[in-house]
Amino acid sequence: MSASLVLSAVREMLIAALLLLTPFLLAAILTSFVVGLLQASTRINDLTLSFVPRFAAVMLVIYLARSWVAAEMVGYVERAAAAMRAILG
Repeated sequence: MSASLVLSAVREMLIAALLLLTPFLLAAILTSFVVGLLQASTRINDLTLSFVPRFAAVMLVIYLARSWVAAEMVGYVERAAAAMRAILG
């Protein structure tokens, strides 16, 4: 197994991980931004007020994106298994 094959596999794994995490991170960031603006405008500084909406937004995105994430993961595992079969013979 050459170094270029290993680097290619690691690169594909990192791209897949970033692609799968992006919707959840965006939901958390956007929710935090909106709640931060709300807290700044009302001068309410409560930790629960920032945690609960962010948690709810991420859970909503998990619910809405579950089939897409599952399909992407199955595709990645299939590509990785095919690559391993090609390398091992």
